[in-house]
Amino acid sequence: MKYDSQYYILRENHESGAYMLDMAENSDEGLDHLMSLWSLKNHVLGPGVVEITEGNRAKFQPCDYHETAEQLVSEKFRQVLAPFNLPGVDFYQTNIVNGDKIWSEHYYMHIWNHHKAIDKKRSEVLGTYVRNRFTLLKLSLDEKVLDQVPLEKRLVFTLEEKPVFLFHESVVAALRAADLSGLDFRRVDSWSIGSAFEEDDDIYDDL
Repeated sequence: MKYDSQYYILRENHESGAYMLDMAENSDEGLDHLMSLWSLKNHVLGPGVVEITEGNRAKFQPCDYHETAEQLVSEKFRQVLAPFNLPGVDFYQTNIVNGDKIWSEHYYMHIWNHHKAIDKKRSEVLGTYVRNRFTLLKLSLDEKVLDQVPLEKRLVFTLEEKPVFLFHESVVAALRAADLSGLDFRRVDSWSIGSAFEEDDDIYDDL
């Protein structure tokens, strides 16, 4: 259970959550595969394009973090992660379009560094682990797996079993220190499928 208090799940806050953004039809087709567990560098040939589908367009200003079906981050966010030299994490330039306004300093973040790290005894699922046909209700991470992975190779990763993106506490501390807009984190040991609808508690005090 030691890793459950070391890793966080990234999510939108009230700023970014006030809008719904979606990938536009003229976005590069290679970006349709951002949930893939392999590099897309040979498949993405042009920029991404994102449009606002819900929210007050007249008042829209991009945050440093937005969720479409994937994670959209600012140049400022990207620069915070750069010193960590994260393996299996790539960024693809993406334009946010709102009428005649275009913001070009955003990126789709593709996390394809992955580990099969769900502790099947402590986690709670709806369904079966056979062929990963389940909905994750509550997560606990497998120490036996992560103990074998050097920290620098698991600072940011996705679960192999399900697209859940995990950020080590050292990365979270750097992101929080940068005062980025639009994002919150939920620590794994306080995360559940319903926690997206809960207010954050004081789980950051030890960062």
